[in-house]
Amino acid sequence: MDTKWQDTFDVVVVGTGGSGLAAAVSAGKTLMVEKLDRWGGSFILEDAVIFSVMERSLPGAIIVDTSGEQNVNKSTSYMDLSRKMLDRDAEVGGAAPSWMIMDGHFRKHYLFGMMPPGMTPSKFLKNGDMIKAGTFEELAQKCGIDAGNLKATVKRFNSFAHHGKDEDFGRGQDIYDRYYADPRVAPNNNLAPIENAPFWATRIYPGDLGTKGGLLTDEFGRVLKQDGSVIEGLYASGNNTASVMGKTYPGPGSTIGPACTFSFIAMNHLAEKSKQPPMD
Repeated sequence: MDTKWQDTFDVVVVGTGGSGLAAAVSAGKTLMVEKLDRWGGSFILEDAVIFSVMERSLPGAIIVDTSGEQNVNKSTSYMDLSRKMLDRDAEVGGAAPSWMIMDGHFRKHYLFGMMPPGMTPSKFLKNGDMIKAGTFEELAQKCGIDAGNLKATVKRFNSFAHHGKDEDFGRGQDIYDRYYADPRVAPNNNLAPIENAPFWATRIYPGDLGTKGGLLTDEFGRVLKQDGSVIEGLYASGNNTASVMGKTYPGPGSTIGPACTFSFIAMNHLAEKSKQPPMD
C-alpha cells in the first residue's frame, strides 16, 4: 500500500497500490480490512511482464525451484500456483522466482508469450531472460539449479509422462488443467517427456495481480468498522472489498459476478434508504 495511507489504516493491505481503498480513508480510521492478495504466475522478457496461463499447461515442461525439485502442479490455477511458490520460498527459499524448464520439442511447437514456435529472439538469450543449453547439467549451471536433483526430477516426470499419470501432483486429471493442454498428446494431454535438446529455462514469478482482500462489508454492501458497526452511506463492491470466496479462487473472471451482484444490492439498499424521511 502507498506509504501515505499506512498510518491511516489499522490493518494494512500489503503489496498493492491501495488507490481503490483510499476513498474510504476519510470515513474513519478503524475500517475492517482483510489482508489477501491475488497472484498470477508471470514471466519477464526484456522488462515486459507476461501473465502466463497457456504456457504452463502445455506438455513438455515443468516448474522447479533452485533445489531442482517440483513443488506444484504447474497447470493449476494461477492463484494456487503462486501461493505454492510463495509458501515454498518462505519455507526453504529459491522458489520466488522459480524456473520453467522446457525441451526443444516444446519450444519448437508451442507459442510462448508473444514468441512464435521455434522463434526465440537472440536478445532474450543475451540478456539472460531465456536460458538455452545442450544438457541438463549445463542448464542447471547457468540457472543456479542443483543439477543432480534436476536430472532426477526430469527422470521421474518423464516416467509419468510415458504412462500418462502424474503421481506427484495429479496434473492433467481435471478439466481446469486440460483447458490449455494439447489434445493431440496422449495418454495425458498435459504431460510429455522432457528429453529433446536443446533445453530451455526462464524465470517464473508469483506476479502481483492486485488485492483479493479489502474492505469488509455487510449483506447490503455497507463498509464495516472493526467493531462491526456500519459506516452509513459508504458502500463498496468488487476488488475493493474482501472476496466472497475467501482464500480460494475458481478462475479468471470469477470476481465479476460478485461485483455486479453486490453493486446491485448496494444500489437497491441505497435507493430504499433515500425514500425514508431524514433522521432527527
